[in-house]
Amino acid sequence: MNAKKSDNKFMAGAHGARSQHETRKENTTMKKPTTMTDSNGNAIPIKYVSSYDRHRDAVARRIHSRFVKGRRFLEQLVSDSITELDKLSQLKETLGDKGNFSAQSFDGLIRVNIRQRYNIFLDERVAKARELMLGYIDRILSKVSESEAKPLRLIINEAFRANSQGFLSTSKIFSLLRMEINDPAWHEAKEILQDSIKPQKGKRYLSCDIRKRVEDDFTTIRLDIADCWPDSTPATGTTEA
Repeated sequence: MNAKKSDNKFMAGAHGARSQHETRKENTTMKKPTTMTDSNGNAIPIKYVSSYDRHRDAVARRIHSRFVKGRRFLEQLVSDSITELDKLSQLKETLGDKGNFSAQSFDGLIRVNIRQRYNIFLDERVAKARELMLGYIDRILSKVSESEAKPLRLIINEAFRANSQGFLSTSKIFSLLRMEINDPAWHEAKEILQDSIKPQKGKRYLSCDIRKRVEDDFTTIRLDIADCWPDSTPATGTTEA
């Protein structure tokens, strides 16, 4: 009998201890902050922060939370879709050119695509090619006027001008390669340029297209925040996610 009472007393004490602990934990969790940090990093007592500033802060944080959740959802969407398309592509004997792949629904109304982008890099040999091409301009000045040679000189200089990231414009380089000029030095420069081109795999791009009938053209579903404005609230400016 005494042992049973002792056990009940112990259980009651333990329960009471847990209840007190949970109450303290709940009070700690529900305790409201007494300060807000301003843009200068100062802790400002909430009583000195206007109701509008408190409301503005809460709105900004709620919207930020939605953006973060949306970003995570899109990242997971892309990751899961690429994984499924990669597995599906392994069921085919060959992929499309350069690793591109496309899959359609059985009714032909949905099409998903994955495209491999390639970045074109040019090694240090481009300096020699530029020297040969500009040398050609200098040689023909004895036959033509500077005003006639100037447009080609500008094209060459512009093609070999690096952008802010330190890269040359591949489209402008390829435009030089398409020029047919009957000169040995120019031909050598073109060969050097072609040998200096180094393609490297870049980003992969995922898209989903839809159409209502098989006779219609596909329309891409754009995951762009600028396309997601409610009909009753048209966008008034450019918005970036």
